[in-house]
Amino acid sequence: MAKKRKISKEKREAISREIRTLLREYKETGKMTTSRATYRPRSLKHAQKIAAAIAYGKYGVGKAGRKRKKKK
Repeated sequence: MAKKRKISKEKREAISREIRTLLREYKETGKMTTSRATYRPRSLKHAQKIAAAIAYGKYGVGKAGRKRKKKK
């Protein structure tokens, strides 16, 4: 079984803040925009999942934060 790393309080707060910002944007415009892509979730629940994946990826936490190995 893989070891679970503890996330620092600052990182947890930053992730929460990022998710909050993305969800606020979704509620106002119906879409979420990042530097890489624009997401148009079907519902608020779907928007929450996408926002969490974006935030965890941005801060390098969990599966979303892993970098892919390039295939040769």
